[in-house]
Amino acid sequence: LPGKDEGFGKIEYVWKSEEEAEKILKDWIFGKKLIQRVDDLAVGEGFKEAYSAWRKQLGEWKKLANEWKDPEKRKAMLAKRKEAKKKEAEEKGDEAKEEEEEAPADVEEIDVFAVSDVTDIGGGRPLFADFAYEDWALLQIRYELHLLLTNFKKDLNDPDRPGFAEKDLAFYYNKYFKTQFSLKNYNLEKLSALQDLIRETFTIAEKTTFLEAAQPEDTPMSQFVKMTEDHRRERQRRLDAGDETAELSFPKTSHGKSGGKWDSGKGGSKGKGKGKDSKGKGKASLSSGKSKGGDRTLSSSGYGGRESYGSKGGNNYSSGAPQKRSYPSGGYSSGSVGGGNSSKFARSSYSSGGGGGGNYYGNNRY
Repeated sequence: LPGKDEGFGKIEYVWKSEEEAEKILKDWIFGKKLIQRVDDLAVGEGFKEAYSAWRKQLGEWKKLANEWKDPEKRKAMLAKRKEAKKKEAEEKGDEAKEEEEEAPADVEEIDVFAVSDVTDIGGGRPLFADFAYEDWALLQIRYELHLLLTNFKKDLNDPDRPGFAEKDLAFYYNKYFKTQFSLKNYNLEKLSALQDLIRETFTIAEKTTFLEAAQPEDTPMSQFVKMTEDHRRERQRRLDAGDETAELSFPKTSHGKSGGKWDSGKGGSKGKGKGKDSKGKGKASLSSGKSKGGDRTLSSSGYGGRESYGSKGGNNYSSGAPQKRSYPSGGYSSGSVGGGNSSKFARSSYSSGGGGGGNYYGNNRY
């Protein structure tokens, strides 16, 4: 509010007193602060380490699930597990037991939250043995939103802002995970519908639409597996009872790929573009723009590595040579790369395509 120290000879408050006017202004500023997007928010090292550990753990769980479903791989896995237990017993000086451990007779009756090891609930069977594509997708978004919400609060370090508004979820998700967020990936239109699918993960304030984590920051990753399995069983019971609305079906071009790695720095060998549709060399960024040829830092390890757009070195995208790699989920969202007899590449955007699923480069999604 204006003050006499600013040169005003007289200040009159007509509608409200000075104290009331000051309170109204402060409340208005505070309200704007709560909903203002923090564009320059720095992602903390704690998140980067936690996200790296999550990517590794998720990959190991998926590998174990695939091995369990394959009879030959399951046999080899159980034999290896038996040998490891035998060796462990010998090291402890105990006598190794020869009897085979069998999987539980009725898996569905096991209390998922009482399981001590999600990778083995008996007989080597993992708790997630029956996970379908949709279950893995829900597990992934469960933990990613948990990481996002708990680390946003820590990185911003502002007690007035424990969370952010629903309208800014896509922005912060992209800032932290380097990939796009879209409800279309789950065949949904509203965030509240996603919340129904991953209950106990986050809350949405009714008045402010603020998102906040529902679980403590140090909640173990295995707890989210248990939640996912518990809800999978609930949906299965509803399906068995004839409730067809419990069935889930997600577009399979949008899940299973993690975002860019935070721990990837420099790297990769430099490719040289010499195809007839490329001239010289040129670096390309993740935003739309032009490139006259060769180098693009989009390898499977994050932003390291190079790919060539000529007829030699790396993968070829010019019209003068066959393509060696395909890009699902919509490819490039605007323009085209190579093609025709053009001496320059057309503009191309790396925003999400195909139902918001994003484009895939190696093992990462952008």
